[in-house]
Amino acid sequence: MSTLVSTQSGRASRTMIVIAALAALALSIAFGLRPPTAAAFTPGENNHPNGGPYSDLKGGTATFTFQQNGTLTCDSEDNALSFSFKVDYDITGTLPDDATLVVYLSPNNGAIEGNSGGDDAGYIADVESNFEIVTDVGGLSGTGTLDVNVTISSPFQLVTGGVLGVFASEDPSVEGAQSWSSKTNSLNCSEQEESAPGSVAESVPASAEQSVGASAEASAEASGEQSEKAGEGTPEESQTDSALFALGSSPLATIAFSLILLASLGALAYANVKTVRSRI
Repeated sequence: MSTLVSTQSGRASRTMIVIAALAALALSIAFGLRPPTAAAFTPGENNHPNGGPYSDLKGGTATFTFQQNGTLTCDSEDNALSFSFKVDYDITGTLPDDATLVVYLSPNNGAIEGNSGGDDAGYIADVESNFEIVTDVGGLSGTGTLDVNVTISSPFQLVTGGVLGVFASEDPSVEGAQSWSSKTNSLNCSEQEESAPGSVAESVPASAEQSVGASAEASAEASGEQSEKAGEGTPEESQTDSALFALGSSPLATIAFSLILLASLGALAYANVKTVRSRI
């Protein structure tokens, strides 16, 4: 009798080992079949625009900082048309006359995920093909502010996420090359305010008194609207959900593992019952 019980216990143990191995294999597959996630992209990490130049201060030294009040214009289909930035500078000595500063556009992860249509590299290249070579930094000294406008030459859509203005560094292969990490506020077309159209008839006041009142009211409203520029308030860069998603497995794999685990517990319970009955 004891031999029979021992044999059945051995068989139960071997069965459980096989089931446990299958469960471990299923768990490995569950984590191995996770959808791949793209590496996070940092705006400006390429150091210069796609197909464009580096900045070149010709041996001069300066600090450049973006103000956080950049604006953009878009068409009716949420394609970016132009960007406007203000750049504060602090220059040591005087920059040579032929010194140049390059400002270009670069997307954050939200813009890439929301507008690339799956071609992330292509979207980044399109955005970063738009740049402006600021040639009027030559001869500057002291501190001041530059107005920089980037007109879109390589079109891209900008419904979600954000595109930022960044500085091209000097050529890193040159000794003493400078770089500037400052970036603008992020901008997209969906956050751009649209001016409400008004009829010509409504723009003509019925009397001089109404004209003064309407003008004052319109001025107050315009001031309130213009105080909040398109895209302001959007964080410069945020952690995408893809990093968090990478920690989890796919739902189907999780369900499969749960079923195998449940089968393992059922088999263990059945083996225990058989063993107990054999002893009786």
